[in-house]
Order: sequence, then C-alpha cells, then structure tokens
Amino acid sequence: MKLMGRDIPARELLARIEERLRTRGLSTSEPADVPEEGVEPRVDPLSFYLQALEENADATRALPLHTHRGGAGQLVLVAKWAFRKTCQVFINEALSRQRVFNGQVRDSYAQLSAEVIRLRAEVETLRAAQAATQAPTPPPAEAPARPRRTGKQARTPDEK
Repeated sequence: MKLMGRDIPARELLARIEERLRTRGLSTSEPADVPEEGVEPRVDPLSFYLQALEENADATRALPLHTHRGGAGQLVLVAKWAFRKTCQVFINEALSRQRVFNGQVRDSYAQLSAEVIRLRAEVETLRAAQAATQAPTPPPAEAPARPRRTGKQARTPDEK
C-alpha cells in the first residue's frame, strides 16, 4: 500500500476487516496478497509528483488505445489506430507548444522541490542549534507578598 500519511499495519487491518465480514455472515472472496516485508514505505509527495510530471510531459506521446464498447469496440480501436498513424504529424505540430510548456513546468517543479528540501534541512539545522543553545530557564521567583493595609494605616517610608 502506498499512503501519503502514516503507515498502517496492513496484516492487522486485513485481519480485522475479515473478522468483521465473518461476524456479519459474509465470506471473504480470496486471500489478500500482503507483501512479506509489510507496508510499503511512505511516498514522498515531491518526488512522486515530479516523476508523474516527467512521465506525462510529452503531450505528443500517445496513450494506449482502449475502448469501453462491446462488439463494435474492435472497429473503434482500428479507427483510432488509423487516425493516429495518418495524423501523427499534425498532432505533433498542434501539441508542440504544450510539450515545451510541460517541460518547463517539470523543470520548475524540480527546482522548487530541491529548494524545499534544502530549506527543510536548513530549518532542522537551525532548530537543533536553537535547542542546543537554549538552556532550560528556571521559573521566575515570586516576589514576597506585602501585607494588605486596612483602613487608614500609615504608610511606611518605603511606600511613599
């Protein structure tokens, strides 16, 4: 499992789900395939999105042909394939500017990601240095309380 939050115990979670299904009278369909090493490591969003931008930067690279249609689906796939083969030059021309823009966005994102990583490291270094220099300060001592005057008591020379 790839999670962007915290890692979860996959085996324990699947066991609890299967137990709840059994208590409700539902059977599990098939055994779940859980990797032996446990949950996959946490995904770093910066590198994940940079990789996605890298994979999809070229707008002229065709996606795999597919159709949701039943019987006539094969005919539709043949028509799509023929269109791509005959018109690829025009598709490339129409999307050339988009391809350049996507490359610039990818490069900018990579640069910003590197800067974020550098700044995070710098912040951690500064926090560690600040924690090392700050000695625990004792709480401030309270001043002794003065007795309250009642009525028309005379003031002492210190209070005037």
